[in-house]
Amino acid sequence: MTRQGSTVRCERNLKSMKRLDLLVVTLVSVAVALGCTPCEECDCDDDAKADQAAAAAKDGTEAKEMAALEEEFGGDAPGGEVSQQFTLENAFMYDQINGAGDRKPTLAIVLFEYEKEETVKYQVAYVACTCRGPSVNYYSVAYVELSKEDGSLVFMSYDKDPSGHYAPGLYGDSTVTSYGTPVKAMFDRFREEKLVGRTQDEIRAIEPMHGEVDGYTGATVTPNNSVMMLEGLFEYHNARYM
Repeated sequence: MTRQGSTVRCERNLKSMKRLDLLVVTLVSVAVALGCTPCEECDCDDDAKADQAAAAAKDGTEAKEMAALEEEFGGDAPGGEVSQQFTLENAFMYDQINGAGDRKPTLAIVLFEYEKEETVKYQVAYVACTCRGPSVNYYSVAYVELSKEDGSLVFMSYDKDPSGHYAPGLYGDSTVTSYGTPVKAMFDRFREEKLVGRTQDEIRAIEPMHGEVDGYTGATVTPNNSVMMLEGLFEYHNARYM
């Protein structure tokens, strides 16, 4: 029984080898018919070397980027590792102003961007008030529509869009101060009277308010940083649509 079994396996192995030889011959014949020549003539070695060089250059670039991240963040990423770097295109910088008038370059994120025939619709997340405790330094989301013709502010809201059906905006600052000042209502009036319908130059000309409580809100950081955010958004918008 054992010899017969061995004989059967040998015969099967022999048949498999013959099939493999036949397959190799067939593939070579097809390659020749298609005009493929040996690797020396196809420069396969050169292509492989080029690919290896490109890969090495990429690895070197990534290593430098990782080193820069480690230097910037001190290796304090979760788990002591620095996550892979990526490019964030839907964002811009603006000067965040605190209550004392100090400016700090801060990142704003474009959550939504949609081009229409005459305007561009945006949802922009940014922080205005940083004078509260860190646990409540919430971001606001401004819904903004800018003209494609002159870049003017067509619409701005921290709640509903022009249709009144959707609420793409989010107001993250105080609605009423500890002194009872209706900050949100007063800021809405400031936005309607000083911002909506204005040109970019008119909005850029607005001076930051400091010191005494301004005539519109109980806290100057809210209107100040809405203007600062818009100035950053203007640059973002103009580079793409103007």
